[in-house]
Amino acid sequence: MKPILMTEEYWANSQFSIARHTGSIKAFGATYTIVNKEGKDVFECSFEADKEGREYAIAPGEPCDLVMGKFIPYYRAIGRDKFLDTLRANADKTEAELEKIYQDLSGIHPKERKQRKTN
Repeated sequence: MKPILMTEEYWANSQFSIARHTGSIKAFGATYTIVNKEGKDVFECSFEADKEGREYAIAPGEPCDLVMGKFIPYYRAIGRDKFLDTLRANADKTEAELEKIYQDLSGIHPKERKQRKTN
């Protein structure tokens, strides 16, 4: 089974650490993107930091997770803590089952997720 999310404690000191230079990484046939605790991807955070004159896109010490692309809207909608708690509580579920659980929790369904992604 492919991971849905990797916390920084896991990915930062592994082969996935290359993501800190590129913002995302392709692995297990999926794209994983660094997001902050609000679910904003590192590219959005970088744009905001540049605009505000901040040195870092995501401040040191703030959570930054690698999240499978199709799960980012759910992460953003329900928040990091609830996303992680749900993932831990359903560790035995398949990717499809997890997506359904997150759809129900967030109110975001496949058609809407695609529309939000393109807008």
